[in-house]
Amino acid sequence: MSSFENLRIVDNFYQTSLFFPMPTVIISTLCEDGSTTLGRYSLVQPYYVAGKDYYAMLLCCRNSSNTAQNILRNGKCALNFIDDSRTSFKEAVKLSWPGDKPSDKMPKCQFLLEKSLIEEETGEQRPQVLTDAIEAIECTWMRELDGADRDHPGELNGYEPPYHDFNGITSKFGAHFILRRRVVK
Repeated sequence: MSSFENLRIVDNFYQTSLFFPMPTVIISTLCEDGSTTLGRYSLVQPYYVAGKDYYAMLLCCRNSSNTAQNILRNGKCALNFIDDSRTSFKEAVKLSWPGDKPSDKMPKCQFLLEKSLIEEETGEQRPQVLTDAIEAIECTWMRELDGADRDHPGELNGYEPPYHDFNGITSKFGAHFILRRRVVK
């Protein structure tokens, strides 16, 4: 008899059925009005790690999230790695309720934000980064990969096929974004 128990796999299985450490990252994106909004994510990992002249990260998320819709719209985000303090995690949890509008959640947000280094250097409008982040990685979505440049924001009740294999809209409710990175802190 096995010492393991067979668990029922459900949506968001990684939160309910997997037991390995995952980072908590606060992703900042630009809203349509140019303001910065924040969302909490764990499904962020390295994608291109060697053999290229640049590096990339992979974000897996719900395609109707504010984060996904903003990346689909303007292709810009910052991955802000936070510390594991109780204060940081309590604040992060407040950012992750599906359906919350940025205009409702951001005025209550206690994370401090500052201008991006890319914006300071180039003048290009970018999402702000967390002042107290351990590391902030400013990214641009590589929408030219897998034909994802045809994906557009606006479908909040699920996208219809065809889906992409690894970048952009990958299922009715899912998205994967390959994000070219630039470490700024």
